[in-house]
Amino acid sequence: MPELPEVEIAARNLRSWAEGRRIERAEADPRGRRLFRPGTGRAFAAALSGARLSRVERRGKQLLVTLATPAGPLGLLSHLGMTGKWVRREPGADPPSHSRARLHLDDGAVLHYRDPRLFGRLRLVPGARFETVPEVAALGPDPLQDGVDPGRLAVALARTRRPVKVAMLDQRLLPGVGNIQASEALFRARIDPRRRASALSRPEVRRLAAAVVASVREAISREEGPEITYVEESGAENPFRVYGRAGEPCPRCRRAAIRRIVQAQRSTFFCPRCQGARSLDSAPKVRSSRA
Repeated sequence: MPELPEVEIAARNLRSWAEGRRIERAEADPRGRRLFRPGTGRAFAAALSGARLSRVERRGKQLLVTLATPAGPLGLLSHLGMTGKWVRREPGADPPSHSRARLHLDDGAVLHYRDPRLFGRLRLVPGARFETVPEVAALGPDPLQDGVDPGRLAVALARTRRPVKVAMLDQRLLPGVGNIQASEALFRARIDPRRRASALSRPEVRRLAAAVVASVREAISREEGPEITYVEESGAENPFRVYGRAGEPCPRCRRAAIRRIVQAQRSTFFCPRCQGARSLDSAPKVRSSRA
């Protein structure tokens, strides 16, 4: 699933490929109609045809694209869902599989929004007023753009009895952080993901804040090539320290095997020795698995 690093790469790619370009023609695949909610694919194609792409921004996991049209600014909110990605094809090249939307640019290239599972979203935002979209307005400071304020993080964590890993997934707190980055940051910070968030000390919160930023930056630096590769994709190499590595030796202590547990219906990976809880602080029990 795309998290902040993958969406940041998508934003940089879109800027490189299309900023300042005119969209000669936009098309929508009828089979992808759920992507265009609450609008329609037909409205998407009509609104973007002839528009010029003027700016691409990212907030958390959201891509915010501003277009110039004869009627004034128009926004396109693009959420990649679980399997979405933007890809570029040269003039005359075959389209990728599962192409759900296509932007034909004035240089002959075509941008495809590819989404096999259709969990993404392509929403038109009148006037490019992204602040009126609830899921954008609710986002907290962006870890990459704004950093992570240890004081703010400490206050927020002190207010919840949830396990720290679960608390980190709140997009109002750490926009863009998901299962992968939360697991990786907790490993860096040597914090047990089962610990009650409110029980963390100030030094632990400071380590966690720094670890989130470091993990995000490292993940971005690893991205190579013109297309995002997700670790879940067939044949993709796993570049992460603990995520997806259940049963493998811990890369730090080499004396314990990485464990996988399920928290809030999502996978968490950690080293029980390096991140061994001094106290689980009455954290709720979780299911454990080696798979």
